[in-house]
Amino acid sequence: MPRLLIFDTHPIQYRSPVFGALAQREPSLKVLFFNSAFNGNQWWFQEVGKIPRQTWELPLQEGFDNDILQTEGLGFVRTYRKLKEALLREKPDRVAVYGYYLPEHWMLRWLCARLRIPLIFVGETFQGGDWSFRRMVKTPLRRFFFRGVSRFITIGEKTQAYYRGLGIAENRLIPAKYCIDHAFFNQSEETARKTREQWRLKWGIPDDAFVLLFVGRLFERKRPQDALCLQHALVREKNAYLVMVGNGPQEDFLKEQSYGIPRVIWTGFQNQAATRDAYYGADLLFVPSEFETWGLVVNEAAACGLPALITDTCGVAGDLVQHRETGFVYPCGHVGRALEYVRKVIAEPGLAKGLGAAARDKVRAQYNVGQFADAFVKAVTV
Repeated sequence: MPRLLIFDTHPIQYRSPVFGALAQREPSLKVLFFNSAFNGNQWWFQEVGKIPRQTWELPLQEGFDNDILQTEGLGFVRTYRKLKEALLREKPDRVAVYGYYLPEHWMLRWLCARLRIPLIFVGETFQGGDWSFRRMVKTPLRRFFFRGVSRFITIGEKTQAYYRGLGIAENRLIPAKYCIDHAFFNQSEETARKTREQWRLKWGIPDDAFVLLFVGRLFERKRPQDALCLQHALVREKNAYLVMVGNGPQEDFLKEQSYGIPRVIWTGFQNQAATRDAYYGADLLFVPSEFETWGLVVNEAAACGLPALITDTCGVAGDLVQHRETGFVYPCGHVGRALEYVRKVIAEPGLAKGLGAAARDKVRAQYNVGQFADAFVKAVTV
C-alpha cells in the first residue's frame, strides 16, 4: 500500500479510532495534527470559540504514529515552511486532509500540487445550511480547492450526492459511513440496565419516567429552545422529563425560558463516559438542529440502543436514521410534528426499544471504524 500521511486539525474523539484501525492495516501510516486543541476563536468560526475548551477524557493519540506540529501563532510563512518540511521529511505517496476551512488546508492543497502528491479529501459538506452570501463566497472557493483533489471520501449519502452535483466523477468518490468507536459505548444487557438505574438515581428521575434527551452545544443553530417547547407541551404528562446535556452561549437565556416548565434537568457539559450514561438512561434522543453536517451524537445514541428524533436538515437523516425504522425524521422547526412522535413513543412503551434495537444493529454493522479505515485504503490504492 502506498504510504499515507494524514493531516488533521487536532486529536478528535471520533477520528482517532479510525486512525488506529487504519494503522493496523498499514503500519506506515502517520497522522500530523496542526495543534493539540482546536482554536475556534476566529472570525470565521461563529460558534466554537464561544464556549470553553472541553476535555473528553479519552486517549486520543494512542494506537497510531502521530505528531503535533503546533502551527497556532506561527504566522503564514512559518506555518507554510513547517508543512513543506513535514512533506519533504515524511515523503508520503498520498496525503489526506480533513476539511478546507483553515489556512493550513489551503497550504497543503498548494504544496501537494507543487510536489505532485495526490490529495485525498474528507469533508462533511452537503448542500444546505449556508445563508446565501456565505454560499456565494464559499462555492467558487470550494470548487477551486476540489480541483486539486484526487479522491474524495464521502461520509454518507448526502455528501456523496453533493459531490455528484458538482460534477465530480464517480471514480473519484470513495463511499464511507461516518462512525464512532462502538467499543466505548457497547455494554452488556445487565451493565446497561445498571447504568440506566444509576443515572436516573443520580438525577432524581423515576424508573418508569419517559426521558427526552438533548445532547449538544447550546447554540442558536441547534435550536435547543425546541426541546423546551416540547417539554412545555408535555406538561400534563406527569412522568415526562427533559434532560439537557451541554453548554454554550444560550445557556443562561434558555434556563430563564425554562422557568415554570416542570421536570427540566440541566447537566452542563459532560465528558464522553457521562454522556454515554445519559444515552442508556434516556428513552429518545432529540436533535432539532437547523443544520448538521452529520450528527455523530446520533451514532453514539444508536450504539447504546437509543433511537433519535431528528430534523430533516441533519446529514444523518435518511441515512442512519430511517423514518419509523431506526428513529423519526421531522421537518426542521415543525415542533408540532415532533410532538406527535414523542407522544407516540410515550403511548407505546415498546416502540422506543424496538427502534433503538434496529438503530443499534444498523450502526454496528455499517457505521463502524473498520469500514472507514477500508475507505482510506481504497482511496490510496485505486
